[in-house]
Amino acid sequence: MKSIIDLGSELLFDRSQVASPYVRLLVTAIGQELARGSPWVSVNKRVLAVYEIGPDLIAPEPTLPLRRQVA
Repeated sequence: MKSIIDLGSELLFDRSQVASPYVRLLVTAIGQELARGSPWVSVNKRVLAVYEIGPDLIAPEPTLPLRRQVA
C-alpha cells in the first residue's frame, strides 16, 4: 500500500512511514487525523508549501539492503 496519496488539494499519508521525526511532528501538528489512533493524516498542500515541506520530505525512509558479514 502506498504511504502517500495525492487527493488534489490535500495529501493523505501514513505518518508512521515518515523518515524524519521532526517532519512527522510538524505534519501531525498542521494536519488532521482521519480517525483517533490512525497513522493516516490529511494535510492541505498550501499549508505544506508555507512550511516548505515537499512530498520528498514526507516520503518513507528507503530500506537499505542487508549486508552479509564475511568472516
